Amino acid sequence: MLNKNSFRYSAAIEALVEKHSDEGNDSMWSVWRDRQVNRNDYGGNYSFVLGRTADKDKPFYLNFESAFEGFAAHAPYTLVTGMTGSGKSSFLRNLILDIAITNTPDLAAIKVFDPNGGWAFESLKGLHRMRVETNIETAKSYLEGITKSIKAHEQLFETLGVKTLEECNKVLGLKKRLLRTFVIIDEVAVWMIDDDFKAKLLEALDAISNKGWSTGYHLILATQWPDPRVLPKEVRDHFGNRISLKLPTAEMSEYALGIKGAESLTDLGHMLAVLAGEPAPINCWVPWLSDEDAERMVTAIRVAEDR
Repeated sequence: MLNKNSFRYSAAIEALVEKHSDEGNDSMWSVWRDRQVNRNDYGGNYSFVLGRTADKDKPFYLNFESAFEGFAAHAPYTLVTGMTGSGKSSFLRNLILDIAITNTPDLAAIKVFDPNGGWAFESLKGLHRMRVETNIETAKSYLEGITKSIKAHEQLFETLGVKTLEECNKVLGLKKRLLRTFVIIDEVAVWMIDDDFKAKLLEALDAISNKGWSTGYHLILATQWPDPRVLPKEVRDHFGNRISLKLPTAEMSEYALGIKGAESLTDLGHMLAVLAGEPAPINCWVPWLSDEDAERMVTAIRVAEDR
């Protein structure tokens, strides 16, 4: 049965999951059916279900805020790698949907940058809180804005005598809330050849790294080719969470994850996760969700947000 505490606000979402709840463990519907929610005192959920562990039995969570369901608290930034056809786009799409399913728009925003035109996110285009940008100049401007925003947050926190975004929002009230924002840059290697983009990305990463969870920004970078020529070490080393689907070589796996093994992953959606706080790599699976089913979920989310 569907855990009725799983979702934030929507009978439409619950009904949709219930309708598909008898699909097998390979389905994202079954993961949403079985997942728990790590809701904090301010109403937010920042533990996102990414799939199932290797035996396809236990839901696997990426915990941006606190330890949950047997998994540690992880870093606020994540590197995702995987060759074409490995399931990387499905992984990112499922993550975006899970953010939107378990948080109201005042608790989490989503920003996506995709130099390949945004086609991988076409089935999600109806989400109110998500915008897909495909222009490098827009991306550079946004990254620069993150750095400035974090500095402004620091000053505001000091003025208000608070330490976190949630404490700040409690003081500010609903009309002046600072959004916790999940920034996804897909196929980042395409833009890394631009030195100005790389510089602004590093500045944003430094700013996020210095303050971690309290900044309100979470950066997720994705690339097909985790190679030092297109993903410099100084960028890669910022990422405490590293998740990889199948890669072509053991050398790429070692560069991306710090261990070999991603080259041996077999089926579509099979992934290996090396996450901050975890004692060992996690072998897991990305659940399947069709484009049509993703569109159905977007419709249910919009019904909830329009109420």
